[in-house]
Amino acid sequence: MRWLCFLLAAGCASSVDDPLPLGRSAADCGSCHEDHFDEWSGSPHGMSTRSPVFRAMLPDVERAWGAAARSQCEGCHAPEHSPDEGIGCLTCHAAVGNHAERDGKLAVDPAVPLAGPFGDAAPSVAHRTRASDFLASPSLCGTCHELTGPVLAVEPTLSEYLASPQAQQGITCADCHMPEEGEAALTNDPEGPLRPRRSHRFVGFDPPWGASPEEAAASAERTRALLAAALELEVTRVEGGVEVVVRNRGAGHAVPTGAAFLRDLWVDVEIAGEPHPRVITIGDQPMRGESPVALLTDADRVVRGSLDPGAEERAFLAAAPSAPVTATLRGRAVRDAVLHALGIEERASELPTHAIATASSP
Repeated sequence: MRWLCFLLAAGCASSVDDPLPLGRSAADCGSCHEDHFDEWSGSPHGMSTRSPVFRAMLPDVERAWGAAARSQCEGCHAPEHSPDEGIGCLTCHAAVGNHAERDGKLAVDPAVPLAGPFGDAAPSVAHRTRASDFLASPSLCGTCHELTGPVLAVEPTLSEYLASPQAQQGITCADCHMPEEGEAALTNDPEGPLRPRRSHRFVGFDPPWGASPEEAAASAERTRALLAAALELEVTRVEGGVEVVVRNRGAGHAVPTGAAFLRDLWVDVEIAGEPHPRVITIGDQPMRGESPVALLTDADRVVRGSLDPGAEERAFLAAAPSAPVTATLRGRAVRDAVLHALGIEERASELPTHAIATASSP
């Protein structure tokens, strides 16, 4: 059973009553919204079905947890109204609400006017429009970014956000992951009024798989900047050595979150030229008994290691008072052990290692 509910009857034949006469695909939308389409195409939403990690994990999920578990994963990554393009334009802009703020229980109805952030946007030959608070709400994002399964695939990102200082301050998911970039026309008239336009890159940890070197580099810098805005690294002299601290000071959820079992965040330290790798490791670790395993489907429990908003992780290292110390916080979207376990280690070159922050003490 698919968790994502959609209200459109099967069949997409055009008619005089068709609410989307120019088509329903993201490419159809991109014929007018070119910038949005280009940004979306390389985004985690646009790549939600094309990610080699997702594709490799699906049969593994079915092997370990059954066909229903696989269907749950597909409910968010490959919703039925958009099977060939992942999380497409209609997923959000035709959403009319949700049946619950979890597990992909989204209600989508392309028969109603498409949702946008403004109430006075002019309709076009492509579709009618409506203003929607739901479109920009954490409730929409949380529909898929709050998982209670299958099995160990528990991702409480929305719950983390709702308990965060950012939620109390009214900072939303879009404020960080869809920042305002440039302007968009309010009507089809290129000389008409303009409004601020939010980026549709949905900046996060995942890379734009298969992108050109230039696009990959630009995406990596956006990811690094996002992580740098969230995490703070400090090195402090204490008696007998130094203390290294990583603190989640800026994210409205745990870091990492959302498939935290895939992520790799760590701190390397160099003392007087001598390397001390991974003095701090951040992220969830799947375990089987007392042994770490690469894949969630091979685990019987998960040891949580993500940093909640305001939380910190500390490490002490012995060092002479005169020894120079440099710490570097690094991150990768997917751990090497996961790539090897899934048999896609050849894609490792597409996963940059981000130098998120550096701190030193003379």
